[in-house]
Amino acid sequence: MPKIARLTVLALLLAATPVLAQDAGRAAATAPVGGDERPKPVRNLAFYDTELAVRSNNADERRGATIRALGQVLVRLTGDPQAPANPVIRRAAGNIDALVVESKVRQQQETVNGMPVYRSILSVRFDPDNVDALIAAAGLKYWSATRPKPILWLAIDDGRGPRLVTGQQTRVVKPLADRGLERGMRFLLPAGTSVEQAAVQSIWALNAKALQALTARYRNDTQLVGKVYRKAPGWAADWVLSQDGVELARWSHADADPRKAIASGVDEGVDALARRDARALDTGTPGPQRVEVRGVNSQGDYLRLMSYLQGLAMVRKTRVIEAEPGMVHLQLDLAVGLRAFLPVVASGEVLEAGPPGSDGVTRFTLR
Repeated sequence: MPKIARLTVLALLLAATPVLAQDAGRAAATAPVGGDERPKPVRNLAFYDTELAVRSNNADERRGATIRALGQVLVRLTGDPQAPANPVIRRAAGNIDALVVESKVRQQQETVNGMPVYRSILSVRFDPDNVDALIAAAGLKYWSATRPKPILWLAIDDGRGPRLVTGQQTRVVKPLADRGLERGMRFLLPAGTSVEQAAVQSIWALNAKALQALTARYRNDTQLVGKVYRKAPGWAADWVLSQDGVELARWSHADADPRKAIASGVDEGVDALARRDARALDTGTPGPQRVEVRGVNSQGDYLRLMSYLQGLAMVRKTRVIEAEPGMVHLQLDLAVGLRAFLPVVASGEVLEAGPPGSDGVTRFTLR
């Protein structure tokens, strides 16, 4: 058996987020819909955390940034770049604090033209149960964290002829790696052996089939083949993504900025993988649910309860069936099943779930 070639992971990805690699010990399975024989969707808890720059730490700026952070997380989890525009998602933004586990701002120093520059970075950690329930309520699909890690066969010609980018030039592909991180994808670079260097013309021809054997040496079946070159008035890039010998996507991009041309190797391929692999979450049966809430002893209690329920994105409608001293009977029209609704309520500070009854009524106590 031939010796397995040495593979270099994009080190800058690991430096940016050491926990991005899937941790089987931390991953929690999420059940799929139907009898599909594909593996069940798996969580990567790091996908629920994100960072972005903010101009200041005032409440309005921080809230707006948190809403944008949720959008980033949803794109990463669903693979759908239009997820933040979903009406249910936009409604949930009005109650964004209910989705956040932890939020903090830190100062980051960078050097620009030899001078130190400080930026404020907002770090947000979202609650996985709440976010998954939101995805289901919005009718979006969930893209499992068990994703391919394509070998990146990239040749760049800056006017001196095409050259292979190897694991020794990770800084060259930092724009692509950073964009991959945002979309929840990791890419691997080849070691740059003499055989691989000799394959530059195959890369330049975007001949994915010719490179499949080299990819297989890394015990991998997924490859992104690309070339970046000068083209007036700037740069151009051509890409092909294939898996197990099957072409999944082919696209081109042009930009005045070579970094953007390199980064263009991510989105089209990720979109293709997500369209193929993302699936609906099984949250139980949506629709009307009878609910009984105890501890509603005043008008203020009632208003707090109704405000809370109406602020939950997965509650489409709330109807009062009966009110009596200390108790309200409701019918909730849920966009998800109780399997997703109950963890969301349990993670909040308004309702405490009681023991299930034999009459099909879900019972809560107002805290």
